[in-house]
Amino acid sequence: MRCASLYTVAVMACSGPSHPVAPPSPKAAPDAAPITPAVDAEPAAPAALPIGASCKPGNPCGPDRTCGPMPGGYCMSFCGAAGGPCDGACVPTWRAGEVCLARCGDDNNCRTNEGYVCDPVWKACTLPGMTAMAPRTCPAPANPARDPAFGAVSQLSSAASPGLYQLEPAAALADDGTLAALFVARGKLVEGNALGLARVGPGPKVGADLPFATARATNFDPWMARDAKGTLYAVWLAFDRRDDQQISLATSRDRGATWSAATAVQDPGDCKGAPDCLDKPMIAIGPDPAKRGAEIVYVMYAADGLRVRASRDGGATFGPPRTALAGIYGNAAVGTDGRLHLVTLDGGPRGAYGDASHKVEYAVSSDGGATFTRPSVASNLEEKLPFFFSNPSIAVDDRRGFVYIVYTRGGRDGLWDLVLATAKLKDAAGRLVEPKSWTRVRLGDDPPCATHMVPNVALDPTTGDVHVAWYDSRGGGRFAHAACAAGGGACKQAGRINDAPFAALSTERHGPRWIGEYESLLVDDKRRLLHAVWSQPVDENGAVRARIFHAVAKLR
Repeated sequence: MRCASLYTVAVMACSGPSHPVAPPSPKAAPDAAPITPAVDAEPAAPAALPIGASCKPGNPCGPDRTCGPMPGGYCMSFCGAAGGPCDGACVPTWRAGEVCLARCGDDNNCRTNEGYVCDPVWKACTLPGMTAMAPRTCPAPANPARDPAFGAVSQLSSAASPGLYQLEPAAALADDGTLAALFVARGKLVEGNALGLARVGPGPKVGADLPFATARATNFDPWMARDAKGTLYAVWLAFDRRDDQQISLATSRDRGATWSAATAVQDPGDCKGAPDCLDKPMIAIGPDPAKRGAEIVYVMYAADGLRVRASRDGGATFGPPRTALAGIYGNAAVGTDGRLHLVTLDGGPRGAYGDASHKVEYAVSSDGGATFTRPSVASNLEEKLPFFFSNPSIAVDDRRGFVYIVYTRGGRDGLWDLVLATAKLKDAAGRLVEPKSWTRVRLGDDPPCATHMVPNVALDPTTGDVHVAWYDSRGGGRFAHAACAAGGGACKQAGRINDAPFAALSTERHGPRWIGEYESLLVDDKRRLLHAVWSQPVDENGAVRARIFHAVAKLR
């Protein structure tokens, strides 16, 4: 596990990058004792302490407030639906949603002797690195405002879905074109997370806000795939407590209408007794390079690096885990030749919003996940890469001999753009080669003015076009689309996919505006369609909540 910073804060403590530590429960001040002339009268209850005051854990700060275990203690509260009113400044953070902190004009208003500073953007007394980055703002493009290839947008989650808000949709296409999407449904604070399900298509039991039963209280990071026989697979992180985590796997043989009971697929020796070790599962399915007509189900997950386990019997059993890469945020793709391609971001939360020590690494396996090549660095080593909102994505074109990786680059100033990195899979004689040299194409604004983040890539196998989707802060917030020529050529931005501007785009995590670390972009080559599934903050009667949306474009 990577530690967020050198200080320990209950609401922003050292932990895995996806799932939060439970914040301390607010404690109300005790009722004041009646005042009487008796000598042994109880003293009156102390007055509520102001936001930002020094305190001791367990001592009352006042109603709806808690003493955060930061240096010297810090009286604070949670904003919005998670807490009560705020008489300070509601500040988005990368670890605990919006919290109420003391207002300030400069550092002199803060407890500098204990390490607190006045955040120059949010004007609140915080510890360095505790707040979320403010996205850049710039006008929406005039032409095209919306990608004309995409049809009507449908909303796949609402207040009827489990949880307070929904994010991180993972989707797969059934053999008849039905789209099944799983997403995280976050509860209030950390009272457990459900998974939500939506199905769009011609089959039975389609619709939004569908239940998806799990056996655990908390569920994160769903990921989906389909095999050649039409079976849908889903993996996710599940736990009741920190010490009983599992990587869950479930399957559906009726296009997502019903699902099997979840089974644990991590190796018992992965964590070596350490709690809170597992994270960020992924799944990919493709041909077995050693057996014609057979397939391998690969499950990847974080356990001291990216572990890979392979199943040759449809997920019933898995081989021993192999560590492929040091990073854990990433993506996987299996080529038509059976090679497994992986990409991850090697970095950590200390570089939450940009760090020059981070790098995007690629590795490939030609023997069913038994061994992997040495990591190849796809990013430029001089680039700053953010850890959050930057999950790199990968696509493979075996027919033309290319592998594509899209990643985010930028620093705390918020001027983030995207990079499409391309490497060759074949030499001039058509022989397979190990990708080592990368060319890079920038996707962004000119001149730079917005924050681009959470990229995803999908390949059109018929044309060789590379489709890229991402979130950016143009016009307040949008989910946008571009198409790039085969071989990593010129990219043309086609406009936004969403039909209405976002209510807000934020880099806050673990709060109602949180959009997550990934979305879904899928090519249905048989029907010549491009599916996009994303999370979008919307205003519901004055309260901003992230919901899941879907739109479809016709491919040329």
